[in-house]
Amino acid sequence: MKATKLAEGVYWVGVIDWNLRDYHGYTLPGTTYNAYLVVGSKHVALIDSAYPGQEYQLLERIKDVIDPKKIDIIVANHVEMDHSGTLPLLTKMLPNVPIYCTEVAVKGLGKHYDTTGWNFKPVKSLDKIELGGKTLVFVEAPMLHWPDSMFTYLAEDKILFPNDAFGQHIASCERFDDELGKDVALAHAQKFFANLIVPLAPRVLKKLDEVTKLGIPIDVVAPSHGIIWRSYAADILGAYVNWSHGVAKNKVTIVYDTMHHSTDRMAQMIAEGVMSEGVAVKVCLLKDGRYEGNHRSNIVSDVLDSKAVLVGSPTLQDEVYPTVADFLSYLHGLQPGRLTHKKIGCAFGSQGGHGGAVAIITECLKKAGIETINDGFEIYYRPDSAELKKCYELGQDIARRVKAM
Repeated sequence: MKATKLAEGVYWVGVIDWNLRDYHGYTLPGTTYNAYLVVGSKHVALIDSAYPGQEYQLLERIKDVIDPKKIDIIVANHVEMDHSGTLPLLTKMLPNVPIYCTEVAVKGLGKHYDTTGWNFKPVKSLDKIELGGKTLVFVEAPMLHWPDSMFTYLAEDKILFPNDAFGQHIASCERFDDELGKDVALAHAQKFFANLIVPLAPRVLKKLDEVTKLGIPIDVVAPSHGIIWRSYAADILGAYVNWSHGVAKNKVTIVYDTMHHSTDRMAQMIAEGVMSEGVAVKVCLLKDGRYEGNHRSNIVSDVLDSKAVLVGSPTLQDEVYPTVADFLSYLHGLQPGRLTHKKIGCAFGSQGGHGGAVAIITECLKKAGIETINDGFEIYYRPDSAELKKCYELGQDIARRVKAM
């Protein structure tokens, strides 16, 4: 197995997990657990590791560069097991090796592993390690995305190792953004942000502002998942600023499920109304969530760059349809409507008794920070021509509001 060179004395020695399909509650086409080897004239540092059971790939790639036993420094940017899972083996192989991490990470690692005898070296922001021609600088980044998280910066080569920030879940033979393609890389990064980082957006902006004020030049961003940003580092940094502010397109995302196609007919007609005003629309049927395209983790990526979100459901036993309830729970946790640029939305659906789903959805949208434009539109049984006309007009109204935002 081969390592990949980033710069003189700097190598990717990570793991490709081709088979992972579900992680953090969303679908993915595999992933990578990126680890990096920095070889100085005095010391050799390993930055991050991999998931438990993935030691073979990691060690084989390190061996392509150097005898693993020559590693005399480990940097643990994050406690989560996909980045720390090989530490128990490494600490046995490298007795008393110093492990540089935040004070919070010391406690976190102790909750995951038996760390008796581990040689922790807690660090704070702007602490440094001299490797001999290579200087590692640490920047604490709590809640990006765990309390223990930190960034590591390689000063001489202007490489930022930000762990989960700026990452993407994708398994590929390409290691760099210009190999995978800018648009594909950014699309995967957007999905990663939409599913993991959105609730942390204010912290992202604060940390990026802090890094900017430090005057740290960044030529390469080497995250812990996915490809490495060497040609489009400025693009991913800029995208994070925009996503964190909630900058969105003139776009409407319609999310729904249906029992006997009544809510489906409503959704289709709303979409026609949106399109009639020249606004982009994405229609997502949740029962197709077994197919990756309409899984909730893909839908929230569309929600991220939409100015409006409509959610539809039939009423089942006075409640929201189960697949819609699942999506709303996920949306509530992410809070996409609480970004600087607000989102609007409303609920719609069919009922055959007392109703109730539309009212529940409306409240859920509000809890997710989305500004509802009305109390929703609920019809009895199947929509007639007049009700379908109202659906079309609702789509037009939403589209006009989007263009005015």
